[in-house]
Amino acid sequence: MEVLARTLILACKHINDRSNSDNDDDLALLEAIAAELASASYAEKQCLIKTARLLDDKAWAEEMGIL
Repeated sequence: MEVLARTLILACKHINDRSNSDNDDDLALLEAIAAELASASYAEKQCLIKTARLLDDKAWAEEMGIL
């Protein structure tokens, strides 16, 4: 699970970093990911939060709406 969490977080960071908030497709993709994460189990959310912190991205979980 940790590998998947790390991969997802890195992909989201990449999408977010390359967009200037003007790219509707990037924004729609990040919103779709956030919507899917809303249905994650408590354990899955905790794994994502822990992994984001390990990647030194403490804001990621809140930005994705799982905190």
